[in-house]
Amino acid sequence: MSHKHKALFQVAAIPFKNEPDSLKVLLLTTRKTGKWIVPKGWPIEGLNFNQSAEQEALEEAGVKGLISKDPIGDFIYYKKIAPGRKVPCTVVTYGLHVTDQLSEWAERGQREILWCSLLRAAKKVKNPGLRDIFQNISTDQSILMKTVRQNY
Repeated sequence: MSHKHKALFQVAAIPFKNEPDSLKVLLLTTRKTGKWIVPKGWPIEGLNFNQSAEQEALEEAGVKGLISKDPIGDFIYYKKIAPGRKVPCTVVTYGLHVTDQLSEWAERGQREILWCSLLRAAKKVKNPGLRDIFQNISTDQSILMKTVRQNY
């Protein structure tokens, strides 16, 4: 990926778990606006994109698990970088099969977290690209499972 034009990339995890009745995904609220989103952030120095996404999920939502090696999709949002100035930012997403949920984590209390069905997640998120990712997964849940199975 060339960063000549100073393209902005962030990474995100889509934490999921299988429950007897259905697949559940984890959403959380942004700190400033309280909008529902998935754990995301800037790539972390020394980590690759999927490891950075895994770290964001741990810090923002207190979840750990198996992260996919390959992205499962991406979406664009407009990142506010200065008052009145927004730039498009591409968010590369990875599936995170949650195996552990901590009771204490870095941003606990700063955000709400919610486990919900894919269709409920698609309704709650405002970003159309992220909504599309949830809708794609709801028609083919192996999108999430495959990535994890292939890599472990």
